[in-house]
Amino acid sequence: MVLNDTSTCQPDYDRKAELRAFDETKTGVKGLVDAGITEVPRIFHLPSPENLNSQQPELTLPTIDLQGIGEDPIRRKDVIVKMKVALESWGFFQLVNHGIPNNILEEMMKGVMDFYEQDSEVKKQWYTRDMSGKTRVVYNSNFDLYAAPVTNWRDTFYCTMAPNPPQPHELPPPCRDILLEYSKQVMKLGVCLLELMSEGLGLDRNHLLDIGCADGLGVLGHYYPSCPQPELTIGTREHNDNDFITILLQDHIGGLRVFYQDRWIDVPPIPGALVVNAGDLLQMTNKMVLNGTSTCQLDYDRKAELRAFDETKTGVKGLVDAGITEVPRIFHLPSPENLNSQQPELTLPTIDLQGIDNNPIRRKEVIEQVKGALESWGFFQLVNHGIPNNILEEMIKGVVDFHEQDTEVKKQWYTRDVSGKTRVIYNSNFDLYSAPVTNWRDSFYCTMVPNPPEPQELPSPCRDVLLEYSKQVMKLGVCLFELMSEALGLDRNHLVDIGCADGLAVLGHYYPSCPQPELTIGTRDHTDNDFITILLQDHMGGLKVFYEDQWTDVPPIPGALVVNAGDFLQLITNDKFVSSQHKVVANKVGPRVSVASFFTTGAIQTSKMYAPITELLSEDNPAKYRGTTMKEYVDYYRAKGLDGTSALLYFKI
Repeated sequence: MVLNDTSTCQPDYDRKAELRAFDETKTGVKGLVDAGITEVPRIFHLPSPENLNSQQPELTLPTIDLQGIGEDPIRRKDVIVKMKVALESWGFFQLVNHGIPNNILEEMMKGVMDFYEQDSEVKKQWYTRDMSGKTRVVYNSNFDLYAAPVTNWRDTFYCTMAPNPPQPHELPPPCRDILLEYSKQVMKLGVCLLELMSEGLGLDRNHLLDIGCADGLGVLGHYYPSCPQPELTIGTREHNDNDFITILLQDHIGGLRVFYQDRWIDVPPIPGALVVNAGDLLQMTNKMVLNGTSTCQLDYDRKAELRAFDETKTGVKGLVDAGITEVPRIFHLPSPENLNSQQPELTLPTIDLQGIDNNPIRRKEVIEQVKGALESWGFFQLVNHGIPNNILEEMIKGVVDFHEQDTEVKKQWYTRDVSGKTRVIYNSNFDLYSAPVTNWRDSFYCTMVPNPPEPQELPSPCRDVLLEYSKQVMKLGVCLFELMSEALGLDRNHLVDIGCADGLAVLGHYYPSCPQPELTIGTRDHTDNDFITILLQDHMGGLKVFYEDQWTDVPPIPGALVVNAGDFLQLITNDKFVSSQHKVVANKVGPRVSVASFFTTGAIQTSKMYAPITELLSEDNPAKYRGTTMKEYVDYYRAKGLDGTSALLYFKI
């Protein structure tokens, strides 16, 4: 007893017979429309009507521009990062400046149209369900006609173009020449994309090609006729693709949707653009995890080892407490860290805030020092900053006490939920499952401003000092923003007025001793996704800043703090102030403890947009970045992970 589209019994509906009758016409869906139907046949009905009028959320598929990737290494790196993030999050992106001329795209589209709109009797000669390869072109309606629960409102032809391209006479005349030319162009583009994806995975440029991802190419020409009752059916049912990648050319009509963040998002056509998406085989290939030297180890399931590590809820400290003598593979760097390299004689600037409030000349001198440090290093050490030494010492002790408390008690704070349900997030590596290398570090994170937490929401070992230290850091941050505003030639309150001090998050990092420090890293080279960071570090050292093409140590100064510009300060100052790469090396001696205070509203949803400050722009210095919200930036940063590249590249104009 066959069921109708609402799953009620209809003895008079023989679905298989109706499918067979439809198939035997050999004219597909277009044949129904040409016959003048006014109602959609039952074989095409969805279980429930499609909501065609639903409001789409304001989310846009990433667009990647390939312009300049062959000549400009920085541009290429930028594109690789964008592609990596798009494929890790959306699995899709639009592609412009891809190298295939517009006339080829237009001719390919016309060729498909001409095939379907040719004389029906001529077209029927290509109609088949024989997938054995006897015919090079397979034309029909719905390859899964007799298996799928719903029939798509679509006709299709399919042709294997590589390996062993067809002879011209084996192709339909309406699209013969263009199909051969378009396929050559797409194959060339596919090779380029697979090279970029290989690099995005931290592999050799040719890795995906070498394992066969470009060995085959199948081209499908889809035709979606007009539909008298579109809400009752679907052009193509939701699915993913059974390939490595798909390169899609769509016309101006639109209709493609991608499922992202639990909702369907439109993919509006962009003239001259192509849509690229990852297929099942690329996802599966990515699960063949690579070791630190990027050679396949079939016995090494990285994701499984990451999961096993995560599920202990004891972090890196748990490994050390268990007595490990070798660093697990998930922490291995691609190449060993040179811990004995001779450091050049370069010293991070130290700025003394003594007297800035009562001596105008002294204040002006400090403003110039801040300006010089942020324009060159992006970092400086800070003394006489106003936070008493006993508060600094108690804050370091509070972080140590948190990480060294009873393991079962500490586990209660362990989470990867960044939705804001819990005020404190304790885990090891926020980007554990996305970063190419796992850092030798555990951390807790707490948003202190806006809406400071209640005392009972904080861990008891650091509760009181965390509240007090945050107040002191916020006061210092406002002072620094005033100095920076003046250094930029702006009103003293400018940076505070635009929201740079609206948020504060405090991170307590704990770097356990490491049995093989040369194999791993405390924190991978990165920039910070905030306005400024104020760092309190203990006496152990290990922080390094990248300056003048070399890594420079930042030795601890008793009672000092380290201040650095974050990506957002570089963005709003239009590169006037720089957000510099920095890292922390692992050490056989430990633990090392630091407290990083980020001036950011983080992932809190606000409508506030940030863009280069208008007063800093001119005809000779136009905006270099597009506007963005802090949440969009932080979401991108987290998805990208600490992979050695700056998230700023994604927002460049």
